[in-house]
Amino acid sequence: MYIERTDIRLMTDREYTDTERFFPEISERIRNFLPEDRKRTLAGRFLLKKMVKEIYGRENFSVFYGENGKPQLDFCFFSISHSGDYVVCAVSDRPVGADIELSARFKRREKYPLFSERESRYVNAEDSAFRFCLLWTRKEAYVKASGGILASASGAELVTAELALKKSFGGFAFNSEHFGGYVLSTAESENIL
Repeated sequence: MYIERTDIRLMTDREYTDTERFFPEISERIRNFLPEDRKRTLAGRFLLKKMVKEIYGRENFSVFYGENGKPQLDFCFFSISHSGDYVVCAVSDRPVGADIELSARFKRREKYPLFSERESRYVNAEDSAFRFCLLWTRKEAYVKASGGILASASGAELVTAELALKKSFGGFAFNSEHFGGYVLSTAESENIL
């Protein structure tokens, strides 16, 4: 799995324009987006284009949309996520999902939607904002990698009986990192296709 991230504030207008030209199907989708949302979407595609060229040596390819509207390529798997000023792209030869969240958006609750009772206890045990984002990004990455929809996240129990995060679930391995108030998690299939 290859992962790259970028800060949308560091990209040039030309990089945004060139990316929109390369992915003509995205122009209509982002036409009415707010300027920051346009930048996030284009930055994700910019990273995808850059990574595909570096990893696979391909300068031309097309994105198509599969089940549940998920963008796909016919020669590899990828996942794009954005939050605040950051965008992340993960590319792999196996199903992969990525999610990034800014932990400042956390609101403490006793029970969290899409979290089991055990997962809610994990979040509330200590450092709740960080734990919430860590668990949430792993659930989101898992859903993206497994091709599900967000509602299916409630069936993914990612915390052990001892209130520790699981390192894998449902055939997917997790990795996470924390930087500058953001939490980034990935899920990648453990099975070689």
